[in-house]
Amino acid sequence: MIFSPPAHDCSLCPRLTSFRTENAHKFPDKHNAPVPSFGDMSASLLIVGLAPGLKGANFSGRPFTGDYAGDLLYGTLLKFGRAQGQYEARADDGLTLIDTRITNAVRCVPPQNKPETSEIKHCLDF
Repeated sequence: MIFSPPAHDCSLCPRLTSFRTENAHKFPDKHNAPVPSFGDMSASLLIVGLAPGLKGANFSGRPFTGDYAGDLLYGTLLKFGRAQGQYEARADDGLTLIDTRITNAVRCVPPQNKPETSEIKHCLDF
């Protein structure tokens, strides 16, 4: 089965759509959309986070990018040969993953970083 990322304007989850819209007004120069997975679909290692962080992946558009969790994760992947390049906390920093894929159970940032069960279920197809 081939999974495609959610549309930039995905509206499957009304609560998340509303929260994204609010954030787009507050932070108009940021990503503020569903965050796609990062890395090769056939990778042997899959790292799954809960949801994009408000000022991390929601801003950058790449999972675990732009927050402290990303600093730890990408530093570890580089140390153990699962990434190459330099992590600069930006989606365009040129970092690549080696046999690794990173995704989130929910693709859109949820209020209080707490997705609801229905939102997780809606994202299963992505």
